[in-house]
Amino acid sequence: MTLRAELYCYFCGHGCGEVLVATNARRPTPEQLRVSYDALARPDGPLWDQGGQPLCPRCHGQLFLERYEHEVVRRGDRRLKQAG
Repeated sequence: MTLRAELYCYFCGHGCGEVLVATNARRPTPEQLRVSYDALARPDGPLWDQGGQPLCPRCHGQLFLERYEHEVVRRGDRRLKQAG
């Protein structure tokens, strides 16, 4: 199953962009998020501290998982929403 997720900063409100995370879990782990964001290599993506927690690239504040939902992703970007 694929999870679509986005991280936002508690302090400045910066959004780090949407990623697709391959997981069967209800929420992605920090490790799964890191792999997904690193694959995109976005300049506005999160920074990661020594403990593996994501930090805002603008203000170095704590990030939180604002939106996440499970969906089936198919070729041609056709999506069937599963749960939210």
